[in-house]
Amino acid sequence: MQISEIKRIFTALLIVISVNGCTEAVRQKGNDHKATPRPETAAAPVRLSGQISRPADGDTFTVGDDIVIEVNLDEGAGEAVSVKMTVDGRDALFSGGIPGELVWNSGGQPVGSRQVRITLSFDDERTETYPLRIVLRSDIVPTRYRYRIVNSYPHDIRAFTQGLVFHEGYLYESTGQYGQSTLRKVEPETGEVLRSLNLDRELFGEGLCVHDGKLYQLTWKSRVGFIYDIESFRVLSRIHYPTEGWGLTSDGVNLLKSDGSHYIYALEPQYFSEIDRFEVFDNNGRVEGLNELEYIDGTIYANVFGTDEIVMIEHESGRVTGIIDLTGLLDRSYHHPNLDVLNGIAYDHDNDRLFVTGKNWPRLFEIELVRV
Repeated sequence: MQISEIKRIFTALLIVISVNGCTEAVRQKGNDHKATPRPETAAAPVRLSGQISRPADGDTFTVGDDIVIEVNLDEGAGEAVSVKMTVDGRDALFSGGIPGELVWNSGGQPVGSRQVRITLSFDDERTETYPLRIVLRSDIVPTRYRYRIVNSYPHDIRAFTQGLVFHEGYLYESTGQYGQSTLRKVEPETGEVLRSLNLDRELFGEGLCVHDGKLYQLTWKSRVGFIYDIESFRVLSRIHYPTEGWGLTSDGVNLLKSDGSHYIYALEPQYFSEIDRFEVFDNNGRVEGLNELEYIDGTIYANVFGTDEIVMIEHESGRVTGIIDLTGLLDRSYHHPNLDVLNGIAYDHDNDRLFVTGKNWPRLFEIELVRV
């Protein structure tokens, strides 16, 4: 082979090596900046040495029940030398042990879902936690009420009532429907609208309350509300919240809001930040469709959407203590094609007067409750 040919072959090999080297460098640089990261391998779930055999997760009990919890350990699991129980993160008293049954008394608990955790410590220094969700319904059979009509007053038949509140001799009303929603000041005895503010057409007016001398109004799906000067209806600020807006009232410290579910939310009045929430249950189960709200002497009154009932809710526990049946309140002679459901509760604290009405109802009623 000629020396010149050897040089040519050698030169070609150098070029190939150089190109490959550069390609690898570029590939590696590309990997440094653009390669899809490998998914992290999920940590394998910790295998527990047993299981809760009863109750089943999500089982329902009544407040005050002794709830028996049984944890069965696998063969060879070792000896559980200590047991701890928490309910919603707080230590709970119980009797019994492992092996055997744990008995926890649910007296004094709020209604709704409670998160129970059983923590076992073993003789080999292992610690295992067994989670369990239970549901507590109310231990109170609600008192049932009917009504006696004390007075009947005119009410604007065009008012699709969503929120109602009595303050210093006047009714304030929030009405709904897109393109028709308003905020109103109303003379109770005559039904005359003394002041009215139209909401933007894309807003659907909802719950209303007075707090600290100002009006608070919700809207339905827009998740925005307003704080108004009560005299001029001037908007002082906009408020935002993460759920639908249905009913609104004040307990004097915080605002209480419903969203059509069985939850009531306690909100800080200035920024509408959530402080707490609680579930509402009667002795049969949870009460859905909570709508317009009114706070009266420690009890929350709530329209149940689509029904003629108002439930009376214990503020601290969420238990329904009473049910007001308003069937037949509006005489059939007042019915018309646009008539809608019962909605609207207002209370005159100074004179102990309870007012109720409905969407597009032509009458506002002052009623007294009659125990059945």
